[in-house]
Amino acid sequence: MPTDSPHNTQPQYSGSLDSEILRSLMETIPDRIYFKDLESRFVCVNTAQAKWLGAESPAAMVGKTDFEYFAPSHADLALQTEREIIRTGEPSVGQIERLELKDGTVCWGSATKLPWRDSKGRIIGTFGLTRDHTETKRIEEKLNQERTLLRTIIDHLPSRVFVKDRGGRYILNNSAHQRMIGVNSQDDALGHTILDYHNDARGERSMVEDHRVLAGGPSIINRESADLMPDGQRRWALTTKVPLHDPMGKLIGIVGITHDITERKRVEEELRDRTMEMEADLQMARRIQDVFLTQTYPVFPRGVPPEASALRFAHRYLPAESLGGDFFEVVQLSDTKCVVLICDVMGHGVRAGLLTALIRGLVGELDDRAENPAHVLAEINRGFLPIFRQTGQPVFATVFCGVIDTELQCILYANAGHPPPFHVRQDTGTVVPLALESPEPAAGLVDDFAYTRGVVPFGVGDKLICFTDGVVEAADASGEYFGQERLCNLALHFGHRPGDELIEKIVAAVRGFSGREQFDDDLCLLAIESTGKTCPMMVLNWEI
Repeated sequence: MPTDSPHNTQPQYSGSLDSEILRSLMETIPDRIYFKDLESRFVCVNTAQAKWLGAESPAAMVGKTDFEYFAPSHADLALQTEREIIRTGEPSVGQIERLELKDGTVCWGSATKLPWRDSKGRIIGTFGLTRDHTETKRIEEKLNQERTLLRTIIDHLPSRVFVKDRGGRYILNNSAHQRMIGVNSQDDALGHTILDYHNDARGERSMVEDHRVLAGGPSIINRESADLMPDGQRRWALTTKVPLHDPMGKLIGIVGITHDITERKRVEEELRDRTMEMEADLQMARRIQDVFLTQTYPVFPRGVPPEASALRFAHRYLPAESLGGDFFEVVQLSDTKCVVLICDVMGHGVRAGLLTALIRGLVGELDDRAENPAHVLAEINRGFLPIFRQTGQPVFATVFCGVIDTELQCILYANAGHPPPFHVRQDTGTVVPLALESPEPAAGLVDDFAYTRGVVPFGVGDKLICFTDGVVEAADASGEYFGQERLCNLALHFGHRPGDELIEKIVAAVRGFSGREQFDDDLCLLAIESTGKTCPMMVLNWEI
């Protein structure tokens, strides 16, 4: 025992130092400590054990067994373990146990149990220490769940996923990659390299790529490559390889993903071939359309040179796509009459091209019936409606139809929703739209619609300027339309010029206003001028 001395600073104890140390540990240590006799009854427990089991005090647990605090299954297991320790004298160290209390609460603990011996070495019971492992177990289970989830996800990905260490050895392969390298499980691939499965140029190339990325080179992102398989087929893959770092930023390996894109490449090649075929067909259709649009204009009367014709024509056509939906048609009915048709078919491309062909066919079959423009529009309208009934897809076209009579010097006209042409009158020096009192619907919208026929004079020197909405709806950078007012002013200012010059002035003005050479919609312009010229008839004398 320490003695009283002015130089002695050690604390004083009522008992032995060992007893004080044991008491201090039993009262303060957070781990749960207990001693049991040979019948597994508690002899001594520390404060942490009593508190955890809900006892009033450590003394209150003396003489009781695990069956009074734990579920029977755990209490029985603990009893068997303690009996084995007493029988063999062998301890049970660091066992992770599932601890279920009587109220159903489940905890986890790291349990160490040893034989309790007296001073002569005889086993008189057991003692143990249990460290709470519940939070650690919860974290482990969460990590296992996340690991299982991650594994499930990557194993069900169609892409081939793999992870390699710095030596190029596999440490993770998903199911798709395992199938690709020809193994049955993850264990079969661990520690192997790609050369173990593809000891050829393909494997060598992969190793070189890995070493380049691991050496600090650029990552490989979505690189397409092709390989010739043993069966002679070419397979395409999309490959990504990026460096893998640990939480401290240290390079520890490489992560790779490859996706088989052979089917996609096959489809792309088929689409490319089909696109080339369609482009060729469109070019052919465009050339056919150009033939219709640039055909030689008729002369009136027939047989006179163009400069002597009573009617002169000029046009300009700028399609938005390779095959447009705007077109015009000039059909000669006699030496003094012709049909002028200008249309804007909905849409562009092949569909619009087919509809323009349909309209041309309908007009070509009318013969003398084409002298009534209202009848022409009714036939076009009647031809469109069956398409809607059979396909469920609405088709329509705005159409202006005029019949010019050079003998009577007039125009009969009808309009199915088309922008009204401008009539440049030589005698008054004015420009007026050739419009009916009430607008009428586009062809293809109203079944059996009866279109109205109008008539206006068309004297010598007069011009008719027909156009589609692409002209007046050409927009500048702010979205403002070119508009009919600007077009009307151009017709008024340049109306005395020949038709081809007038049209070029209009096209130049539209391009200057919009700031564009190519437009979102087709542009179609047609000018018809009445020259008043006739070819004198020569009277032959057959007398001998």
